[in-house]
Amino acid sequence: MDCGATNATDELTESAAAFLFRDGSRFWIQQVIQPAVVFVGVLGNFVTIVVLTRRRMSSSTNTYLTALAVTDLVYLVCMYALSFENRADLQTADYLWYWQNWKYFVWIVDCTMGISVWLTAAFTFERYIAVCHPLRGRVFCTESRARRFIVTIYILCLLLTSTTPFEWSVEEKDGVVCKKMTPLGLDPMYRTVFYWSWATLFVFVPLIVISIFNTFLIEAVHRSKRQRSGLTQQVEPRDCANSSRQRQENKITTTLIAVVILFIICQTPAAVMLVVYLFYNPDKNSPSGAIMLGLGNIFNFLTTVNASSNFLLYCVMSDKYRRTLLLTFCPCLATRHQRSHTFTSYYASHHNSSVRFNSPNTLNT
Repeated sequence: MDCGATNATDELTESAAAFLFRDGSRFWIQQVIQPAVVFVGVLGNFVTIVVLTRRRMSSSTNTYLTALAVTDLVYLVCMYALSFENRADLQTADYLWYWQNWKYFVWIVDCTMGISVWLTAAFTFERYIAVCHPLRGRVFCTESRARRFIVTIYILCLLLTSTTPFEWSVEEKDGVVCKKMTPLGLDPMYRTVFYWSWATLFVFVPLIVISIFNTFLIEAVHRSKRQRSGLTQQVEPRDCANSSRQRQENKITTTLIAVVILFIICQTPAAVMLVVYLFYNPDKNSPSGAIMLGLGNIFNFLTTVNASSNFLLYCVMSDKYRRTLLLTFCPCLATRHQRSHTFTSYYASHHNSSVRFNSPNTLNT
């Protein structure tokens, strides 16, 4: 067989595999898996907003987490709306309204991604101040200050991404709707400035901030656990109260560390893909472009998973969140749980008190 014919056959096979990978990722992720994840995420974020806005949950940290839940909720809705863009049956004049609003969905997705990144950086830094510098934390970590930071983040991200809708236009011809980039979107200078600014402000800087302060938090939790394990069993009641408060603070910090780690795992591939696009942007109709689009579908799905999963972390790791969730949505179950918890706490407290009371007599015999 001719070597040239063999190479051509191999290239055709690789090309077919690349487009099959792209189309398969679109179908399985956008039409099969993503709707279920979005449903869970929308429900979970709605529940989180309700729970964290209860009076008993009031704190600066929960103010940030509430804003993050709102942002994730909006992101999930718009990301789901964008998942329909590759369906051929929607590319007709009957769905012109969808295409006219498509560019605004893109804008909101870009904006909410930036907001979620900086909200995560903000509450990571805030938690670092509260844990590692508690005296400063009493002044810095307040709900009013958190609200001001959140409003500032929202305004700046909206402004920094406000040119996105002007990158696209929609045309209708012979009953078929197509979207294309405007001269602004095609302008090399604009693309370079916009994408490098995005990579710097929404990828490099926040991820560095998050990684550094999250490392400090992990070390602070480990140090606190080592200090507690070194304490003797004979402690003063005041020390018991301080230890209990410290354990509660560690639980909050550990929950936030888990949120940040999940964020880094899910967001980093998409961030890397963005950086790759700055240096290598093949034609979408080429095999390389098809592979990039397929990987983009997978990495965007990871960001959807991230926006949908914080609710599950709160349920697993936060006792107070679970109790407030039950009190809000299932008060009858919450009452039963509270009675069981109270009995268990009373028994443990009585047992420990007896041990401490009898210990001196044992030592004197």
